[in-house]
Amino acid sequence: MEKTLEKSMDETFRVPGVAGVLCADEHGLCLSSKGIAQKEAAGQLASLARQAQQLHPTNPSPVIAIEAEGGTILIKSESEVTMAVYKAPIS
Repeated sequence: MEKTLEKSMDETFRVPGVAGVLCADEHGLCLSSKGIAQKEAAGQLASLARQAQQLHPTNPSPVIAIEAEGGTILIKSESEVTMAVYKAPIS
């Protein structure tokens, strides 16, 4: 699984506009991070994903978008892994 995870993260990180990628397990522990994604945020990101699933139980895997002047963070949980993609602001 580790090699598959790293490969997926590398592919995502190479997409134009992506500034960081983070993966956390179901307990909020950071599995891997690249770029500007901070390992310390893994728990909060996983918690947000769990809360979104509870708010929208008919959609078991919602995508959360946090937008700010500094860019956008897209968060999604799939199975036991939460992934966050940090996108740079469009200039």
